[in-house]
Amino acid sequence: MNPFIDVHLHAIVEDIRLLEAYVTAPLGLYSDLRMLRESLPMPEAADLSREETRERRLAYGALTDTPLEMALETIASARRSLDVLEISKGEGGSRLEPGWIAQGRRVFDRAEQRVAGDLRAGIASKITGLYVVVDPEATKGRPVIEVAEAVLNGGARVLQLRDKVHDKGEVLPIAERLRHLCDRYYALFIINDDADLALSSGAHGLHIGQSDLPVAEARRVLASRQIVGRSNNTVEEAVESEARGADYVAVGAVFPTGTMGKGGRPIVGVRTIGKVKELVARPVVAIGGMTAENVADAVTAGADCVCVVNAITLDDDPEDAARRVVEAMASAQPTL
Repeated sequence: MNPFIDVHLHAIVEDIRLLEAYVTAPLGLYSDLRMLRESLPMPEAADLSREETRERRLAYGALTDTPLEMALETIASARRSLDVLEISKGEGGSRLEPGWIAQGRRVFDRAEQRVAGDLRAGIASKITGLYVVVDPEATKGRPVIEVAEAVLNGGARVLQLRDKVHDKGEVLPIAERLRHLCDRYYALFIINDDADLALSSGAHGLHIGQSDLPVAEARRVLASRQIVGRSNNTVEEAVESEARGADYVAVGAVFPTGTMGKGGRPIVGVRTIGKVKELVARPVVAIGGMTAENVADAVTAGADCVCVVNAITLDDDPEDAARRVVEAMASAQPTL
C-alpha cells in the first residue's frame, strides 16, 4: 500500500460524497455519482448509515454559502486526483476496476456541465435594468474608469468594456480595475469580443457578435462559470443563439443608432423584442439607439435589460444620464 495513493483514493471518495449532496439533479447524474463511489475498491466508499448521511449533509450545508462554486472546486479536485492515479506506477489506476478512471472523467464532465450551467444561469439572471457599454472612443476624452464609475453611481447594473484601439496588454489592467469596481457596486462586468481578455481579467462574462468566435469555441477559452451573451438582428438569430448556449441574447438595433460601427445595422423595432421574449428563456437585452425618451417602449415590449452607449457615455454628465434612463425604465410596465 502506498500512503500517497491512498490519500488520493480517499480524497476522491470524499469529493464524490460532497457532490452527491450538492448535485441531486438530474436523478441520472446523481445515480452515476453514487455508483462511481460504490464501485471503488475501498471499505470507506460504501454507503453510510442514515444517521451518518444526515450528519454529512448538515456539515456540507454549513460548509459554504456558495454550494455551486464549492461543487466546481470539488470537481477540479477530483480530476487532479484522477490524474495522479492515472500516471502513478503499480498502485495507482491498477487498483481500480478497468475503465473506472475513464468513467470517472465522463461523470465529472457531466457534473461540471450541470453545475456550471446552473451557476451561469444565476449570474445571467442579473442581466436586468441598465446595461452600459464603455468605449474609450465614446467618452469625450474622459478616462474609461471615470465614466464607468459615474454610470454605476447612476444605477447601471451591467457594464461592458469595448476597446478596439488599444493592445491587450494596455486593456488588461483597465479591465481588472473595472471588474473590481463592478464588484463594489454589485454589478456585472462583461468584456466585448475577446475571450482571452475576459478570462484574464476575471470578468463575469463575454459578449460576442454574429461574426465573432462561436459560443461553443468561446466556452473552451472561458472559465466554466463565465457567461456568454450574443448580439442578434432577427428573431431567428436570437433563437439560434439560445440553442447554441448563449446565456443572454441582445437584440437590435431597436432604433436608429449612431454608435461607431453600428450605424448600418437594420432597425428591428420594439415588436421584435416581444417576439424574441416569447420564444427564448434567456434574458433579452434591447440595444441600439436607446435613450431616456424611448427605453420605456423596449421594457414595455418585454426587454429584461436595456443597453445604452452614446446617450450616456457622451453626455456631459454620465451619472445623471444613467439615472434618467433608470428612472424611465422604472416607469415602464412590461406587457409580458
